[in-house]
Amino acid sequence: MLSRLEAFLNHSREFLMYLREAGEPTLVVSHYDADGLSSASIFAWVLLQLDVPFQLVFVEQTYPETLEQLPIKDYLSIIFLDLGSGYKGLLRELAPNKRIMIVDHHVPSTPDRWEQLIEVNPYLVGVDASTQTSSSTLSYVIASRIINADEHLIPVAIAGALGDRLDVGEKSSLTGLNREVLEEGKRKGVIGETISLRLFGSKRRILVDALASTLDPYIPGLSGNPTACVKFLESIGISPRDGDTARQVGSLSHSEIKHLASELVKYMISQGVNVKEAEKIFGYNYYLLREADSSPLKDLREYAYVLNALGRLDQYGTALSLNFGHRGIFIVRAEESIKEYRRILARQLSRILEQKDSQFSSGQNSVVYLIDEDLPKITGPVSSILASEFAHTLRAAGKKIVGVASPLKSGKVKISLRRLDDSIDLGSLLQKLAKEMNFTGGGHPAAGGALVDEELFEELIKRL
Repeated sequence: MLSRLEAFLNHSREFLMYLREAGEPTLVVSHYDADGLSSASIFAWVLLQLDVPFQLVFVEQTYPETLEQLPIKDYLSIIFLDLGSGYKGLLRELAPNKRIMIVDHHVPSTPDRWEQLIEVNPYLVGVDASTQTSSSTLSYVIASRIINADEHLIPVAIAGALGDRLDVGEKSSLTGLNREVLEEGKRKGVIGETISLRLFGSKRRILVDALASTLDPYIPGLSGNPTACVKFLESIGISPRDGDTARQVGSLSHSEIKHLASELVKYMISQGVNVKEAEKIFGYNYYLLREADSSPLKDLREYAYVLNALGRLDQYGTALSLNFGHRGIFIVRAEESIKEYRRILARQLSRILEQKDSQFSSGQNSVVYLIDEDLPKITGPVSSILASEFAHTLRAAGKKIVGVASPLKSGKVKISLRRLDDSIDLGSLLQKLAKEMNFTGGGHPAAGGALVDEELFEELIKRL
């Protein structure tokens, strides 16, 4: 795939070399999820190596309101990471005469080119960037062409890809550019890859906790319920304890792993989960080989979860410190943030489940649930959980899209959507409706988001 991206890489190198030679301060704007945090960490590393002064800002999206609050007037050059491709018209309008580089893998808006724009987006050369690349792996490849990129950045890039759930290949494997960066990490001895149960966390995690914490795939009745997990394990002949000691995932024998995987698939199917989704419980796992077994960063999917939690709780400094290789107090802070993040998710999911028959809006193909006011950073992860938990029920009701909305104090509503049917391209659909209805929206084929005025909310849902 790298050969198809060669022109992008050359242009991005020229952009960054100009910044180094000019010594020009630069504004870096990135999304706050795992992919955005990883991309920002990689670019921060590059700019530090090049002695380019920069200001790093994390945002929800390049909405007009967001752009107006950024210190754009103070900079001549701006780098957008994991966002921007869907909003080039806005960038041209609100950041005129600026040198802009976009590194993104979302569905781009209608081609809009100008001399001072460099857009690194594989969609522009016919690559399905929403599945084959992440902004973080693109950032790593750019970095490797400019500096002697430190190999510790490879796991950071892969964590970003996994945070965007780009393990879409056979047995939940990475594909495309993400696979190429992964293979480099394996060659350099920094990443390990195995095929086994895909429970949450590394092998050091307590078996019951790992099973209860697994949300991808969501296991009805077991995810989030340790007591039910104990009963399930005992019912299939696998003891969750060894004497007085709780067993860890790593203590399972090969035959126990096969048996547990088989029983989990059968159980999920009996609970209405489709076969394809249920079989995700067994597949590829990725590990940071040089990380302590006790670390929450050992398993790269858990690493991605940590980054997502930190980003949604505004703990950007901790996230960047971890991505730069620092541990100690930053691990402690991360673990505290994870606990708070889980409490917030649990509270909002409980609210939805308690009021799901009244606190929702429904369209011909969609259903969108409402959560508490002013929680825009939580709508995405909650919608992903609902897409797994309610998929069977919603499909049976003829729904192809599920979402979560949070009203904001500004008078707008933040909406995150997930598709339940592969025939839907959410990113393109939202871009089309955004032009027709005058709101801001876009994303990937499988996931998208929008920011709409309150008076447009119900109309938008009806048209989805």
